Amino acid sequence: MPAERLDRKVTVILATDVAAYSKHVEQDESLTIKTYSEREAVLLKLIKDFRGRVFNTAGDSVLAEFASAVDAVECAAAFQVQMVEINSQPDTKCKLEFRIGINMGDVVQKDGNLLGDGVNIAARLEALSQPNGVSVSKSIHDLVAPKTNLAFNDLGIQKIKENEFHAFDLMMKHSKGRSRKYAKGINFRTLLAAMTIAAISIAGGIFFILSYEKPADNQHIAVLTSVPVILVEPIGVSENQKELQKPFTESVISGLSDFRGINVLSGNNSFFISNSNLSDKQIAEKFNVDYVVRGMIQTYGDKSRMNISLADLEQNKVIWSDQIDFNFEEIFELQDRVNDSILSQLQVEAVAGDIVNDLREYAQNFEFLTLYLNWSAELQKWNPESHARAETFLSEMNELDSDNLLLHSATGWQTFQRVVFGLSTSFESDVEIMKTRNALAIQTMGRGEDYAQRAMFEYFFFSKTCEAALADVETSLKRGQNVRVYQITGAVYAACDRVEEAIIYNRKALAATPNDIGWFLTVDLVSNLWKLDRHEEIKEVIEAKIDAADMDPRITAIFAVVEQKAGNKKRAKELIARAKINGLVPDRIKTWLQGQPAAIKLIEQINEIDPF
Repeated sequence: MPAERLDRKVTVILATDVAAYSKHVEQDESLTIKTYSEREAVLLKLIKDFRGRVFNTAGDSVLAEFASAVDAVECAAAFQVQMVEINSQPDTKCKLEFRIGINMGDVVQKDGNLLGDGVNIAARLEALSQPNGVSVSKSIHDLVAPKTNLAFNDLGIQKIKENEFHAFDLMMKHSKGRSRKYAKGINFRTLLAAMTIAAISIAGGIFFILSYEKPADNQHIAVLTSVPVILVEPIGVSENQKELQKPFTESVISGLSDFRGINVLSGNNSFFISNSNLSDKQIAEKFNVDYVVRGMIQTYGDKSRMNISLADLEQNKVIWSDQIDFNFEEIFELQDRVNDSILSQLQVEAVAGDIVNDLREYAQNFEFLTLYLNWSAELQKWNPESHARAETFLSEMNELDSDNLLLHSATGWQTFQRVVFGLSTSFESDVEIMKTRNALAIQTMGRGEDYAQRAMFEYFFFSKTCEAALADVETSLKRGQNVRVYQITGAVYAACDRVEEAIIYNRKALAATPNDIGWFLTVDLVSNLWKLDRHEEIKEVIEAKIDAADMDPRITAIFAVVEQKAGNKKRAKELIARAKINGLVPDRIKTWLQGQPAAIKLIEQINEIDPF
């Protein structure tokens, strides 16, 4: 006899409970129960008004289903706004704050109840949401965002217990923005055995060389700079031209979104901000953004001008602006020019620093510049998976503009990384490619970073001597200084046991970079300071940032030892526990510091705090 088939369906699940309910009960049980009963009555009425059905209640929690994702989200928003208003009243004695999670998924129907992953993930989203907040899954976001003017804050991939999902916060008037965090990782293992190069010490950074490792399961990925594009405002234009307002803004958002180094808020979020008349402070707090792009089009007769600006919300000032004259027949060319200007300036102010100004001399096409920046971002992650993605971007650059001079240095770095990862099918051929491409880069561009590239190639593949590498480093500093030159100079000095000088250039590289995504430059500096027992300087560099969600566990471990030495034993133990959760193991330390006395010392001192 065949097994009885389960009664399944796909539906929208809303889960809610009260934040810190047990604490309220401890303080005044009778008042809490009475207040909850009143708030629950409001919720149940709204669920009914928005065509939902309650299928389970327990204590302070309610589970409901909806046929429509839009109905569920609008119901949740209406309830939370109403609760905030009630709690703001001075005569409200018990201020209960609710959390709501909404998911769409497959469920099993049984005796009027609903079971399964669809319900479980809604409950996980409810646990993730902030008090007075609503968190939704990507399936809900993708259904609701295009159909409403509601705004969302992207939280990225979240992993809670056995469930992994992409989450968004619904942004309401009272909402507080929070950082985008990623919990998805890859099991750690080193690639040391696969590498054929001798064990040479070189500190972290874009050039890990023999210290490649994948992130641990729980290790966070770097948080990106977030940017909304405020609706382009037309002044003095015709009614037909006004209709271009929204698609033009969406085009700018789409163009900037192609670059992976920044997180551009969706059109819905940008339009919500535009229509809400929020101050810059409110935008920063609600959407957790760092910069705002604004635009305005002015027209007089047949002449038009585009004014664009970039505001730094932390500094509370406009840090860059530009004007572009055009006519409306050139609207598509204008879009490219605007994207090019904004992306370049964001790179300077928020991501890579002044190095972008050097790139623009050679990458004058917006599409090529975007591809180059994405290629560079992937290459810097320094693992075989990102190497493959970088290879794809490099191929696309070749297809777009095979004569671009930047391809010489890019091909050199791509080949260098291929050899280091043991992916080369012909070692001699790849070394020859590095030689040829680097020589062409020096001949045609002659930038400081081209000589810095040769310094790296000299040390690892050409002469393999410090004398030749250091000579090239000196030349690179004379030809032009930027973050990449500083970074490579620091790496070469460290490899040649001139750690004091390495630290000088580690600091310069860090100072020249607005946002050290991935903490690569900070790892360089902290590791070299550790080698010289400069604990106070380590504290100065990292203390204010140590609790960052994506902090590198190696930095966390070193800072833990510094705290232990300062007598803060409890704090040290907490930090070591966090570093271990994020993948810190002895082999990783040995690989990073190449088995030097600095590695042995760090492992011994970690064991004094909390043995591996």
